[in-house]
Amino acid sequence: MKLNELRVGSIVTHPLFGTPVAVRAIAFNGLYIGTEDGLPLHIDDFKPVVITDEILEKLHFVKMTNYAPGIGEYEWWETENISLTHLFEGLYGVEGISGIKPIRYVHQLQNACFVIDGEDLNTYDLLMM
Repeated sequence: MKLNELRVGSIVTHPLFGTPVAVRAIAFNGLYIGTEDGLPLHIDDFKPVVITDEILEKLHFVKMTNYAPGIGEYEWWETENISLTHLFEGLYGVEGISGIKPIRYVHQLQNACFVIDGEDLNTYDLLMM
């Protein structure tokens, strides 16, 4: 995970917390997520949150299923504005953005959603895990 992939509100994890947290500020020497001492924590200590079915449900995505002759049953995830295709184990493609690399992590999904519709994902339920 690179610092230039993150922005205020990006969802990450840190060993001190164990559950997903939102970045509150980005400093030249780390990320601030609201620790009691107010000191930034080093970027290398943060880990990205892997997208799973449970995570997508907490981000208000709905699993859709359809059937196509010659293909069989297939699934995708969608919200009001975004549609995700499950490409391969742990990799998702975002409909509406051509040329984007497949995404694996929540912060990448947040960035893609912001690019598509100019709004942030609702992460409240994810942060309440």
